[in-house]
Amino acid sequence: MPSEILEGLEREEFHLVYQPQMLADGSRVACVEALLRWSHATRGALDPNDFIADAEDNGVIRQLGAFVLRRACHEAAPWEGVCVAVNVSGNQLTDPGFVDLVIDAASCAGLPLARLELEVVENVLIENFELVHNTLAQLRALGVKIALDDFGAGYSSLTYLRKLPLDKLKIDKSFVDDLASPVSAAIIQALVAMAKALNLKTTAEGVETETQRLFLRVCGCELLQGFLFSRPLSPAAMGDLLGRVQMERRAG
Repeated sequence: MPSEILEGLEREEFHLVYQPQMLADGSRVACVEALLRWSHATRGALDPNDFIADAEDNGVIRQLGAFVLRRACHEAAPWEGVCVAVNVSGNQLTDPGFVDLVIDAASCAGLPLARLELEVVENVLIENFELVHNTLAQLRALGVKIALDDFGAGYSSLTYLRKLPLDKLKIDKSFVDDLASPVSAAIIQALVAMAKALNLKTTAEGVETETQRLFLRVCGCELLQGFLFSRPLSPAAMGDLLGRVQMERRAG
C-alpha cells in the first residue's frame, strides 16, 4: 500500500472534496472541511478509511498530508470569508518541518493563515504531548486556528483543554446520531457549556435532521456540519454553493 499511495500521488489519483460548516442559523458557510478521496486505478473510489491507517503505519502520511494541505490551501484561497479545515496526523505534527510547510503552503496559495484551520484528534495528544503542544502553539501564534476533532469519542481529558492552544471543539457525530437518548442530549449540552466557559467555539458533526439542528442551535452550538446542509462537494460545486449562499444573503 505505501508504494501504491506514492504512485497514486504521482499519477494524480488523489483529490479533495469539501463539506460546509454552517452557522447554526443557516445564514452562511463559515468554514469548509477538506476531505481526501482516492480514485484508485484498479480498486475504484476509496475514502480515507481504506488507506489512511496504512499511510500512518508505513510513514507515507507526511507526503500525503503535504499534498492535502497544499491542495486545500490552493482550492480554498478564492473563497473569501470562509476558512478551510484540514485534518492533520500526529506524524505530521511531530515533523520538525511542519510549521514551515504550513507557512509555505498558505503563502504559495495566497491564503491568509487566519483562514486555515487544522483539526487534530484526541489520540494524537497521548504521545509526544509537549512536542505537539509546541507545534500547535507556534501555528496558533501565526494565526492558524486549531480544532480538536471528534471530541468525546476518545480520552476527552480535561487536562488537554486547559493546556492546548485550541479555538474549537468538534462534537463527535455519535452523540448527534443518538440525540434521542437523554444521555447523549445531556452530554452535548454539557460539552457546549464547557466550551463556552473555555472561550472555544463548537461544531457538531453528522447533522442530518431539522430536529437535530434546532436542538443544537438552542444548546448554543455555533457551527453545524452534515448531510442536512450538504454532502461533500467538488471544489467547483463548493464554489457554486458559496456563491448561492452569498447571493441569498444579499437578497435577504
